Amino acid sequence: MMRSMTGFGQASTATEAIQIAVEIRTVNSRYLDLNLRLPKELSSLEPELRKEVQSSLSRGRADVYLDLNVKSGSQYQLNEAVVENYLATADKMRALGAEGKLDVSTLFQLPGVIMPQPVDLAAGSLVETVKNTFRAALEKVVSTRTSEGIELKKDFLLHIEKLQQLTDSIDQQAEKIPDFHRQKLTKRLERLQQEGTVDENRMAQEILHFVERADIAEEITRLRSHLSHFEQELKGTEPGVVGRRLDFITQELGREMNTILSKAPFAELSELALEGKTEIEKIREQVQNVE
Repeated sequence: MMRSMTGFGQASTATEAIQIAVEIRTVNSRYLDLNLRLPKELSSLEPELRKEVQSSLSRGRADVYLDLNVKSGSQYQLNEAVVENYLATADKMRALGAEGKLDVSTLFQLPGVIMPQPVDLAAGSLVETVKNTFRAALEKVVSTRTSEGIELKKDFLLHIEKLQQLTDSIDQQAEKIPDFHRQKLTKRLERLQQEGTVDENRMAQEILHFVERADIAEEITRLRSHLSHFEQELKGTEPGVVGRRLDFITQELGREMNTILSKAPFAELSELALEGKTEIEKIREQVQNVE
Protein backbone atom coordinates (compact mmCIF):
# COMPACT_ATOMS: atom_id res chain seq x y z
CA MET A 1 0.00 0.00 0.00
CA MET A 2 1.41 3.36 -1.05
CA ARG A 3 2.09 5.92 1.67
CA SER A 4 3.09 9.55 1.67
CA MET A 5 6.20 10.72 3.50
CA THR A 6 4.31 13.65 5.03
CA GLY A 7 2.71 12.91 8.37
CA PHE A 8 1.99 14.16 11.86
CA GLY A 9 1.28 12.41 15.14
CA GLN A 10 0.78 13.61 18.70
CA ALA A 11 0.01 11.83 21.96
CA SER A 12 0.22 12.60 25.67
CA THR A 13 -0.22 10.76 28.96
CA ALA A 14 -0.41 11.95 32.56
CA THR A 15 0.16 9.86 35.67
CA GLU A 16 0.61 10.76 39.31
CA ALA A 17 4.35 10.95 38.76
CA ILE A 18 4.90 12.32 35.23
CA GLN A 19 3.30 13.98 32.27
CA ILE A 20 4.63 12.93 28.88
CA ALA A 21 3.91 14.51 25.48
CA VAL A 22 5.20 13.21 22.13
CA GLU A 23 5.03 15.00 18.79
CA ILE A 24 6.30 13.50 15.52
CA ARG A 25 6.47 15.34 12.18
CA THR A 26 7.65 13.76 8.94
CA VAL A 27 8.43 15.22 5.53
CA ASN A 28 9.94 13.82 2.35
CA SER A 29 13.58 12.76 2.22
CA ARG A 30 15.53 10.36 0.04
CA TYR A 31 16.36 8.15 3.00
CA LEU A 32 15.11 7.78 6.58
CA ASP A 33 16.52 10.79 8.42
CA LEU A 34 15.62 10.54 12.11
CA ASN A 35 16.04 13.41 14.55
CA LEU A 36 15.10 12.63 18.17
CA ARG A 37 14.95 15.30 20.84
CA LEU A 38 14.66 13.63 24.23
CA PRO A 39 15.04 15.02 27.77
CA LYS A 40 18.23 13.86 29.43
CA GLU A 41 16.25 11.73 31.87
CA LEU A 42 15.15 9.54 28.96
CA SER A 43 18.34 9.52 26.89
CA SER A 44 18.84 5.82 27.65
CA LEU A 45 15.65 5.05 25.68
CA GLU A 46 16.92 6.61 22.44
CA PRO A 47 18.23 3.39 20.81
CA GLU A 48 14.95 1.58 21.49
CA LEU A 49 12.80 4.50 20.28
CA ARG A 50 14.89 4.72 17.10
CA LYS A 51 14.17 1.07 16.41
CA GLU A 52 10.45 1.74 16.90
CA VAL A 53 10.55 4.44 14.21
CA GLN A 54 12.69 2.36 11.85
CA SER A 55 10.24 -0.53 12.09
CA SER A 56 7.35 1.73 11.06
CA LEU A 57 8.91 4.19 8.58
CA SER A 58 11.23 3.45 5.67
CA ARG A 59 11.84 6.89 4.15
CA GLY A 60 11.42 10.53 5.08
CA ARG A 61 12.76 13.00 7.61
CA ALA A 62 11.22 12.41 11.03
CA ASP A 63 11.49 15.04 13.76
CA VAL A 64 10.54 13.59 17.14
CA TYR A 65 9.94 15.85 20.14
CA LEU A 66 9.41 14.29 23.57
CA ASP A 67 8.52 16.54 26.49
CA LEU A 68 8.66 15.23 30.05
CA ASN A 69 7.24 16.95 33.11
CA VAL A 70 7.98 15.33 36.48
CA LYS A 71 5.23 16.12 38.97
CA SER A 72 6.80 17.03 42.32
CA GLY A 73 3.86 18.59 44.15
CA SER A 74 3.45 15.69 46.57
CA GLN A 75 6.82 14.10 46.01
CA TYR A 76 8.62 15.47 49.12
CA GLN A 77 10.36 13.80 52.02
CA LEU A 78 11.43 15.07 55.42
CA ASN A 79 15.16 15.10 56.12
CA GLU A 80 14.97 14.02 59.77
CA ALA A 81 18.71 14.30 60.37
CA VAL A 82 18.70 17.95 59.31
CA VAL A 83 15.66 18.71 61.50
CA GLU A 84 17.28 17.08 64.54
CA ASN A 85 20.42 19.11 63.93
CA TYR A 86 18.40 22.35 63.74
CA LEU A 87 16.56 21.50 66.98
CA ALA A 88 19.75 20.59 68.82
CA THR A 89 21.35 23.81 67.66
CA ALA A 90 18.31 25.77 68.87
CA ASP A 91 18.59 24.13 72.31
CA LYS A 92 22.24 25.13 72.52
CA MET A 93 21.36 28.71 71.55
CA ARG A 94 18.69 28.88 74.27
CA ALA A 95 21.17 27.46 76.80
CA LEU A 96 23.42 30.39 75.91
CA GLY A 97 20.61 32.82 76.69
CA ALA A 98 18.83 33.13 73.35
CA GLU A 99 15.05 33.50 73.55
CA GLY A 100 12.29 32.13 71.32
CA LYS A 101 11.12 28.79 69.96
CA LEU A 102 11.87 26.99 66.70
CA ASP A 103 8.39 26.12 65.42
CA VAL A 104 7.26 24.07 62.42
CA SER A 105 6.60 27.04 60.14
CA THR A 106 10.15 28.24 60.69
CA LEU A 107 11.62 24.80 60.15
CA PHE A 108 9.82 24.49 56.81
CA GLN A 109 11.71 27.53 55.56
CA LEU A 110 15.15 26.31 56.59
CA PRO A 111 17.42 24.83 53.90
CA GLY A 112 17.53 21.07 53.61
CA VAL A 113 14.51 20.30 55.81
CA ILE A 114 12.15 19.35 52.99
CA MET A 115 13.72 17.58 50.02
CA PRO A 116 12.00 16.77 46.74
CA GLN A 117 11.79 13.05 46.18
CA PRO A 118 13.11 12.20 42.72
CA VAL A 119 10.87 10.10 40.50
CA ASP A 120 12.51 6.87 39.48
CA LEU A 121 12.21 7.03 35.70
CA ALA A 122 13.80 3.63 35.46
CA ALA A 123 10.76 2.13 37.10
CA GLY A 124 9.08 -0.33 34.75
CA SER A 125 5.64 1.27 34.81
CA LEU A 126 6.97 4.75 33.96
CA VAL A 127 9.17 3.48 31.14
CA GLU A 128 6.21 1.62 29.66
CA THR A 129 4.13 4.77 29.92
CA VAL A 130 6.73 6.64 27.88
CA LYS A 131 6.97 3.85 25.30
CA ASN A 132 3.21 3.48 24.93
CA THR A 133 2.76 7.22 24.46
CA PHE A 134 5.51 7.23 21.87
CA ARG A 135 3.91 4.32 20.01
CA ALA A 136 0.53 6.07 20.01
CA ALA A 137 2.06 9.15 18.35
CA LEU A 138 3.92 6.95 15.85
CA GLU A 139 0.73 5.09 14.93
CA LYS A 140 -0.94 8.41 14.16
CA VAL A 141 1.97 9.37 11.90
CA VAL A 142 1.62 6.12 9.99
CA SER A 143 -2.13 6.67 9.74
CA THR A 144 -1.79 10.18 8.30
CA ARG A 145 0.89 9.03 5.85
CA THR A 146 -1.39 6.22 4.72
CA SER A 147 -4.37 8.55 4.28
CA GLU A 148 -2.33 11.01 2.24
CA GLY A 149 -0.95 8.12 0.21
CA ILE A 150 -4.50 7.17 -0.77
CA GLU A 151 -5.11 10.71 -2.04
CA LEU A 152 -1.80 10.70 -3.93
CA LYS A 153 -2.76 7.42 -5.57
CA LYS A 154 -6.05 8.89 -6.81
CA ASP A 155 -4.24 11.87 -8.29
CA PHE A 156 -1.59 9.68 -9.93
CA LEU A 157 -4.27 7.55 -11.59
CA LEU A 158 -5.85 10.66 -13.08
CA HIS A 159 -2.50 11.75 -14.53
CA ILE A 160 -1.80 8.25 -15.87
CA GLU A 161 -5.22 8.14 -17.52
CA LYS A 162 -4.52 11.52 -19.14
CA LEU A 163 -1.13 10.30 -20.36
CA GLN A 164 -2.69 7.17 -21.84
CA GLN A 165 -5.14 9.35 -23.77
CA LEU A 166 -2.31 11.57 -24.97
CA THR A 167 -0.31 8.50 -26.04
CA ASP A 168 -3.27 7.30 -28.11
CA SER A 169 -3.45 10.72 -29.76
CA ILE A 170 0.31 10.74 -30.37
CA ASP A 171 0.01 7.30 -31.97
CA GLN A 172 -2.69 8.59 -34.31
CA GLN A 173 -0.58 11.60 -35.28
CA ALA A 174 2.46 9.36 -35.80
CA GLU A 175 0.68 7.72 -38.75
CA LYS A 176 0.91 11.03 -40.59
CA ILE A 177 4.70 11.36 -40.22
CA PRO A 178 5.76 9.31 -43.31
CA ASP A 179 3.33 11.23 -45.59
CA PHE A 180 4.49 14.51 -44.08
CA HIS A 181 8.12 13.80 -44.95
CA ARG A 182 7.19 12.28 -48.30
CA GLN A 183 5.39 15.47 -49.32
CA LYS A 184 8.20 17.62 -47.99
CA LEU A 185 10.87 15.69 -49.86
CA THR A 186 8.74 15.43 -53.01
CA LYS A 187 8.56 19.22 -53.16
CA ARG A 188 12.31 19.36 -52.69
CA LEU A 189 12.79 16.79 -55.44
CA GLU A 190 10.61 18.77 -57.83
CA ARG A 191 12.62 21.91 -57.11
CA LEU A 192 15.90 20.10 -57.69
CA GLN A 193 14.59 18.59 -60.94
CA GLN A 194 13.76 22.03 -62.17
CA GLU A 195 17.30 23.11 -61.31
CA GLY A 196 18.73 20.01 -63.00
CA THR A 197 20.79 18.95 -59.97
CA VAL A 198 18.85 15.89 -58.79
CA ASP A 199 20.59 12.74 -57.64
CA GLU A 200 17.88 10.11 -57.30
CA ASN A 201 19.98 7.68 -55.24
CA ARG A 202 20.85 10.41 -52.81
CA MET A 203 17.23 11.52 -52.59
CA ALA A 204 16.17 7.92 -51.83
CA GLN A 205 18.71 7.80 -49.01
CA GLU A 206 17.47 11.11 -47.63
CA ILE A 207 13.88 9.91 -47.70
CA LEU A 208 14.85 6.77 -45.79
CA HIS A 209 16.87 8.86 -43.32
CA PHE A 210 14.02 11.25 -42.58
CA VAL A 211 11.45 8.49 -42.22
CA GLU A 212 13.67 6.51 -39.81
CA ARG A 213 14.53 9.62 -37.84
CA ALA A 214 10.87 10.55 -37.47
CA ASP A 215 9.69 7.03 -36.60
CA ILE A 216 8.42 7.11 -32.99
CA ALA A 217 6.79 3.67 -32.88
CA GLU A 218 9.36 2.33 -30.41
CA GLU A 219 9.00 5.36 -28.15
CA ILE A 220 5.23 4.95 -28.13
CA THR A 221 5.54 1.24 -27.30
CA ARG A 222 7.92 1.96 -24.40
CA LEU A 223 5.70 4.81 -23.23
CA ARG A 224 2.71 2.47 -23.01
CA SER A 225 4.81 -0.10 -21.17
CA HIS A 226 6.00 2.44 -18.58
CA LEU A 227 2.47 3.72 -18.04
CA SER A 228 1.23 0.17 -17.49
CA HIS A 229 4.07 -0.52 -15.05
CA PHE A 230 3.34 2.70 -13.13
CA GLU A 231 -0.33 1.75 -12.87
CA GLN A 232 0.52 -1.75 -11.64
CA GLU A 233 2.69 -0.28 -8.88
CA LEU A 234 -0.17 2.00 -7.82
CA LYS A 235 -2.70 -0.81 -7.70
CA GLY A 236 -0.45 -3.22 -5.83
CA THR A 237 -1.93 -4.40 -2.56
CA GLU A 238 1.27 -5.70 -0.97
CA PRO A 239 2.78 -3.38 1.66
CA GLY A 240 6.13 -1.92 0.68
CA VAL A 241 8.13 1.08 -0.38
CA VAL A 242 7.28 2.07 -3.97
CA GLY A 243 8.53 5.66 -4.07
CA ARG A 244 11.91 4.88 -5.62
CA ARG A 245 10.37 2.59 -8.25
CA LEU A 246 7.76 5.20 -9.19
CA ASP A 247 10.49 7.82 -9.41
CA PHE A 248 12.48 5.63 -11.82
CA ILE A 249 9.44 4.94 -14.01
CA THR A 250 8.66 8.66 -14.09
CA GLN A 251 12.18 9.38 -15.35
CA GLU A 252 11.69 6.81 -18.11
CA LEU A 253 8.36 8.38 -19.07
CA GLY A 254 10.04 11.76 -19.34
CA ARG A 255 12.85 10.34 -21.47
CA GLU A 256 10.46 8.80 -24.00
CA MET A 257 8.28 11.90 -24.18
CA ASN A 258 11.33 14.11 -24.74
CA THR A 259 12.44 11.88 -27.61
CA ILE A 260 8.99 12.08 -29.19
CA LEU A 261 9.06 15.86 -28.88
CA SER A 262 12.51 16.08 -30.48
CA LYS A 263 11.32 13.97 -33.44
CA ALA A 264 7.96 15.69 -33.89
CA PRO A 265 7.95 17.22 -37.41
CA PHE A 266 4.70 19.18 -37.15
CA ALA A 267 2.87 21.34 -34.60
CA GLU A 268 0.02 18.96 -33.73
CA LEU A 269 2.42 16.26 -32.57
CA SER A 270 4.64 18.76 -30.71
CA GLU A 271 1.66 20.12 -28.80
CA LEU A 272 0.64 16.63 -27.68
CA ALA A 273 4.19 15.84 -26.54
CA LEU A 274 4.43 19.13 -24.64
CA GLU A 275 1.14 18.39 -22.91
CA GLY A 276 2.49 14.96 -22.04
CA LYS A 277 5.63 16.50 -20.55
CA THR A 278 3.46 18.74 -18.40
CA GLU A 279 1.55 15.75 -17.01
CA ILE A 280 4.78 13.86 -16.34
CA GLU A 281 6.23 16.87 -14.53
CA LYS A 282 3.18 16.95 -12.27
CA ILE A 283 3.76 13.28 -11.47
CA ARG A 284 7.46 13.92 -10.88
CA GLU A 285 6.73 16.62 -8.28
CA GLN A 286 4.29 14.44 -6.36
CA VAL A 287 6.26 11.20 -6.56
CA GLN A 288 9.03 12.83 -4.52
CA ASN A 289 6.69 12.59 -1.52
CA VAL A 290 5.93 8.86 -1.86
CA GLU A 291 7.54 6.56 0.70
